[in-house]
Amino acid sequence: MSDEDPEFDVLEYKCQACDVFGPVDDLCLCEACSGKLERDMIRQRAWDYSASAFGVRPEDREKLRQEVIAKHGEALELIAPDDRSQESRGQRRRRRKQ
Repeated sequence: MSDEDPEFDVLEYKCQACDVFGPVDDLCLCEACSGKLERDMIRQRAWDYSASAFGVRPEDREKLRQEVIAKHGEALELIAPDDRSQESRGQRRRRRKQ
């Protein structure tokens, strides 16, 4: 392969989120699913895991989150929401211990 070959060093596998075969990143996500994950991280304020939030001043992170929500909505796109509340988890633990 020549250095000018555009497909050099591109991984092609099945996307772990949408099952489409093609170019994927290091998490085995296609470009579309990778963007969804990135936006979900920002929505959840997982700043340490978001590449887009890297280098953003802490006081500007909420502005970034609001921009994502304004453009793409508040609902999570890729990450499954945790439907169980903290209270119900605690009750389940207590029932198991008894």
